[in-house]
Amino acid sequence: MAEHLVPVELDGARLDVAVHRLAPEVSRAVARRACEIGAVAVDGVRALATDRVRVAARVAWDDATLPLSLGLGVPVVVADHDVLVLHKPAGLAVHGGPLVDDSIAARLAGVFPGDGAGLVHRLDREASGLLLVGRHKDALRALASAMEQGAIRRRYLAGVAGAPSADEFVVDLPLRIVDEPQGNRPKALVDRDGGQAATSAVRVLERARTASLVAVELVSSGRTHQIRAHLAAAGHPILGDPRYGDGAANAVARATHGIKRLLLHAHELRFASPSDGGELVAVAVHEPDFARLFRSLRPAHPSGSHP
Repeated sequence: MAEHLVPVELDGARLDVAVHRLAPEVSRAVARRACEIGAVAVDGVRALATDRVRVAARVAWDDATLPLSLGLGVPVVVADHDVLVLHKPAGLAVHGGPLVDDSIAARLAGVFPGDGAGLVHRLDREASGLLLVGRHKDALRALASAMEQGAIRRRYLAGVAGAPSADEFVVDLPLRIVDEPQGNRPKALVDRDGGQAATSAVRVLERARTASLVAVELVSSGRTHQIRAHLAAAGHPILGDPRYGDGAANAVARATHGIKRLLLHAHELRFASPSDGGELVAVAVHEPDFARLFRSLRPAHPSGSHP
């Protein structure tokens, strides 16, 4: 990972200009493209090419995975001969469909044709964060088995409405998945009699005036919309969620902090390498909309504002 401190002479420069000046071997065009796809962070927050950097800010990108990131059009956090961990931006679909023009799956097929590369799990289209990919059939099979057995730890961040009274709590509610094509209606319903077991552990990281930042770990399962349904059932739905959310809270978050999407971020993955069993850990940088809302995630040296 390349990390550079912004010197005095680059204070106020555009991020893409700063990347090129800090590492002249990275052309201006490559620097701009790397910023456009979210592969450059400032003080741990994904930044844009047009953002202005400040003196002493930490500008970071991964030299080793940058060519692959540019090829896929999404940041690659971890890469070896067995696995990839990608950082999906909000708004990009994971899989294709009748109304989907672009997806992570399609990009993988374009870069790795015939290699058997495939996604181990999925994220909602409007969620952001880490996705695990098996680079060949054997790795994909091993990782899928580990996921089914609960051997892959997934930690998410979510911005939720209100302030939970407890600092830590567990939501242990069975969920029933319904076939509901309309995008504004729940697909996962709490069903204590006929639902499938699902448990989520929640820890409050920060309480703001009208919202809270929480970390959620899937203790068991990984049902469709599990985190969204569980947090809503706990009385603190995710901000920006049209299916399970609170309309009034969503409107305030949009008007006050520019929250325009489901505020759910896959922040950390821990899993065993398919080759040698050694633990691999991937951690995503923070998203700018999270940083706008929660003080604990804001850069120490704020860059220019994000739209």
